[in-house]
Amino acid sequence: MKKPSAHRLKRLDEVCTHIGHPFRDVGLLDLALSHSSLGNKGLPNYERLEFLGDAVLGFLVAEFLYRCVPEIPEGELTARRSLMVSRQPLAEVGESLGLADYVHAGRGLTDDNLRSPRILADLVEAVLGAVYLDGGIRAARRFVREFIIDRFHRDAARVGNTTDAKTRLNQLAQSHGLGNPIYEILTTVGPDHNPTFTVAVRVGDVQAASEEVKSKQAGEQQAAASAYAQLVARLEGDANPDQDPGDDDIPLVWS
Repeated sequence: MKKPSAHRLKRLDEVCTHIGHPFRDVGLLDLALSHSSLGNKGLPNYERLEFLGDAVLGFLVAEFLYRCVPEIPEGELTARRSLMVSRQPLAEVGESLGLADYVHAGRGLTDDNLRSPRILADLVEAVLGAVYLDGGIRAARRFVREFIIDRFHRDAARVGNTTDAKTRLNQLAQSHGLGNPIYEILTTVGPDHNPTFTVAVRVGDVQAASEEVKSKQAGEQQAAASAYAQLVARLEGDANPDQDPGDDDIPLVWS
């Protein structure tokens, strides 16, 4: 592949800063940000890296769910993985990282085309594939956790995707010997006929609070969803310490 120009290298360095991975082989990142419309010119594009990144993403999300959410059955594991790796959340990651601003594409593509959910999701998978090839499974795991898993849980808590969050938090806490979550009303604001509440929950050394809500029950659910996300991230970090023994040293041998 042709070596990137000085201007292109500067732009790629900005992407490295955004994603927190200093590429040893910046050509991989350049390839991950080269749209398939360049194929009309006989130039390489990100499709093969996207293929690899899709597989790496599926594996790492499955690993995370298996290790950190031991209380749910296989069917729900599959459903959660499908949701976490689906197009819309990946597109939101791509948009937040500004990946469309750095794409090398053919002249036929407009800025709106490049910001479509499909292309943004493809870019995220291609960049993940490049990170994996450049930095190994540890670097890929960090990328997935920071930009996909943690973001997914934060967004789910923010938009109120808290269906039975108290039950899920209780099950997770019990499965790890942390005892029952403890809920507390922090504030009650407004007139008696129309109060709003802020609710906090504590489980182990994890604490979380709701926004102001119209009912104590809603506050408990919202706080539980936030605590659940924090606890899952904490347990995932404990299960995958920085010193992974031999992760990057296992040779790949194909017969």
